Amino acid sequence: MTEEITKRVFKGQPSTGFVGFGLCLTASMILWPLWAIVAKALFSALAAQGLAAAGPELSGKLIGAMIEGSFMWLVVTSWIWMVIGFDCYGKTKYTKKQPWAGIYCALVAIAVGIIGFLLLISFVGIWWKPFNLAIMLTPATAADAAMSLRGWHVSNFYSLMVVMVQIAFATLLHKWPFAGTSNQLTENIGNFASSTCVTYIAWVAMIVPSFMLLSSNGEAVTAPPFGSFPAYLAFVLGFVIFSIVPVMGAELYPVKLFAKKQPYLGLVGILFAIATGFVLPPIIRSVFEPMNLLPGAPVDIIVSSLELTVIIVILALNELFDCYPSADLVPNAAVRILVRVAIWIFGGFGLGVLWIKIFTLLPIGGNNFSMGFHTMGLVAGQFAFLMTFLYFAGFFDKWPLIRKG
Repeated sequence: MTEEITKRVFKGQPSTGFVGFGLCLTASMILWPLWAIVAKALFSALAAQGLAAAGPELSGKLIGAMIEGSFMWLVVTSWIWMVIGFDCYGKTKYTKKQPWAGIYCALVAIAVGIIGFLLLISFVGIWWKPFNLAIMLTPATAADAAMSLRGWHVSNFYSLMVVMVQIAFATLLHKWPFAGTSNQLTENIGNFASSTCVTYIAWVAMIVPSFMLLSSNGEAVTAPPFGSFPAYLAFVLGFVIFSIVPVMGAELYPVKLFAKKQPYLGLVGILFAIATGFVLPPIIRSVFEPMNLLPGAPVDIIVSSLELTVIIVILALNELFDCYPSADLVPNAAVRILVRVAIWIFGGFGLGVLWIKIFTLLPIGGNNFSMGFHTMGLVAGQFAFLMTFLYFAGFFDKWPLIRKG
């Protein structure tokens, strides 16, 4: 039996992390335009008849929603399912060598995203015309295109529910009650099935009716959660911040101060996450609203962008910097965790302000350099970079900066 040897281009945690951060940022500037161009060509061919009938404004919005949807389902949602839900099960089935194992895993993720979209959305599409796959993918008239646009908008936010619910099932509940009861694959299937049910219910309850503009006798019968979608997004991202903190550097604090075993550990964590979702956005709003960082933009969009940048820093510190500082470097747990919290806060909000100021200059934000590809904007644009380094760490094991063999 041969011992696996790990070779690092850079010896220290910070050097590997900063170089990885820079490489992934650069890669995202290239990969997003490529994704957007290919997706636009594909969807333009599929929906050609409806796009021609819809006119320039509606067709532009529909193509943009389709491109965003392809990214959210095939990249974001599928990564959560494969990495957090199934622990990269089968990644090394054919080879342990990178980048081949990572390429294989990325292709499987795309396939998983396609299958998930087709199954979950088509089920609702039996009764809701905007989710009928024929209308969503191949609209024939202007009316079909308008209905398709609504279907894409709502279906794209299924990913938001996945981010909120299915991550929490793994990070807070630790896949209870399935973990430790059988083999790994069976545990993951049980957790995935139960968390998908909750995600689906949350999506149907909060997202679907909020965007359908339903009415009875001229009176609206639905309303967006928290009064507006930006406010709801700020709540969700505040919830996500706490749901990842205990396992991404806080070493289960503060949750384990109140509970030691599942499901109590998870239930306490969920309560903390809900409280964070309510409390954090008003605090951020009170600090940054007077700065008027992006004139004309709803303040809750600014809050959401800043929260997402904090999430990016938390995940980057864990994935790219190997949860710096390590226990070897800072033996005292309290000091170690406080150092990480300081990095999350100052790094997150500092980079968040910088992102708000420069996102219109970047291809992952709001600048297509007159090449015609779709840009994601202030909040969604951050996912293009986030997913680049999550793939780099989760699928490619930080190759070529770290080589195993």
